[in-house]
Amino acid sequence: MGTTSDLPGLFWVTVAGLLFGSQFVFSKYCPGFRPGAYNITMAIGILAGSAAAPLFLGSGGIGPLMAGVAFIGGMTWVAGNYLLILAVARAGMARSFIAINFSAVLSFIGGILFLGELPGLSPPGLLALAGAVGLVLLGSFLVTTTTKNDGANVADGGLARKGLLAAFVATVFFSIYNVIIAFIINSAGMPAGTTFTAISPGIVTGAILLALLFGGGELREWRGAPRKWHLLALGQGLVWAVAMACIMMGWRGTGIALGTPVQVGTQTLISSLWGIAAFGELRGHKDRRSVYAKFAAGAALTVAGIMAMAFF
Repeated sequence: MGTTSDLPGLFWVTVAGLLFGSQFVFSKYCPGFRPGAYNITMAIGILAGSAAAPLFLGSGGIGPLMAGVAFIGGMTWVAGNYLLILAVARAGMARSFIAINFSAVLSFIGGILFLGELPGLSPPGLLALAGAVGLVLLGSFLVTTTTKNDGANVADGGLARKGLLAAFVATVFFSIYNVIIAFIINSAGMPAGTTFTAISPGIVTGAILLALLFGGGELREWRGAPRKWHLLALGQGLVWAVAMACIMMGWRGTGIALGTPVQVGTQTLISSLWGIAAFGELRGHKDRRSVYAKFAAGAALTVAGIMAMAFF
């Protein structure tokens, strides 16, 4: 297992963060595409992208047991993605991706407890970890206080809070997914490319099941959606597939305990810039200076926390 001195690993998880932080730009241009329907087309884009994964990540047999575990991992991830699409629609990219920072905390803990990463962690290291976790939680709390209650360009305060709650719940699914996939490729030593091809059918299956169980007619809407919306969702799926290939390459050197904080910190900065600069997600508040100050402080604290986890 590599450490933070593994520069290629850090490079690839950073590239993944840049892509993950930009992927929801696609969804901003089809706001009428409901989450369950959008999720299906995005999943199909991921399935298409995964076909090339063995060429770049390596191929080989992984056996029916590990293939089944990867399939379950895909279904786990797509449940989180459904919630994240919902969160972005209600709370915006900037806020949602700050909330997603909590996945760095859970993945850090999961990597240590379940995958045996960072075996030499000392009591002072545990204290440093506790402080870093506190920074992430405090920063996320500050961001949740920026939800708007007086109309205009950002979501209604109640909807935004529900969106942030969805984002926090999504972190649980994403963190479980991270542990599952890191176990397959790092602990069990299975080829990452073949693992990816086993993940993607689970993603498509899970997306369809979610639309059937919770969508309320979203399969019908999916069939009748404009071609442009499908192309945008497919585009997001392909970007996600490239990002996932990058994170798999990065995890080989960093593991998830170190790699996920770096990835999430990068995607937080990028998604926040997209949400604020390109889509004006924090405009329209009566006290804009206070809102921007809270948001900036929250973003700084969460990024500082995850960077501390990666480099202490």
